[in-house]
Amino acid sequence: MTNRLVIKSDFKLLDKVYQWLENFLIDTTNKKTLENILLVSQEMVTNSILHGNKQSVDKEVTIEVFITSTHIILEITDQGEGIKKFPSKKESKKLNYLEENGRGLKLAVLLTDYIIIEGSTIRYIFKN
Repeated sequence: MTNRLVIKSDFKLLDKVYQWLENFLIDTTNKKTLENILLVSQEMVTNSILHGNKQSVDKEVTIEVFITSTHIILEITDQGEGIKKFPSKKESKKLNYLEENGRGLKLAVLLTDYIIIEGSTIRYIFKN
């Protein structure tokens, strides 16, 4: 199963992303995995709007979800230059949750099983 949502780079639309994901995934995964996906999506869509699209409402963020028999893949694409790499799990544990920069990266690395970066598209892979 696959589902796709495209939003403008507007922080007011974060609730729409959250609700859309929750409605789509509520019956397909366990509560802990769902909570992890929702948390990672909120942080990473925020990063896409803020850092990728530089808050330009003329730019879009695309969120896609792919469900397989073993994984849920959350794919987020913005219209920015992309990120080169994420910190390792070991490096992520040293990042401070209270600091604005790095909080989303830390959560994404620690709550996902794999992360694949292809330009401005990032796939967050969760075991289901």
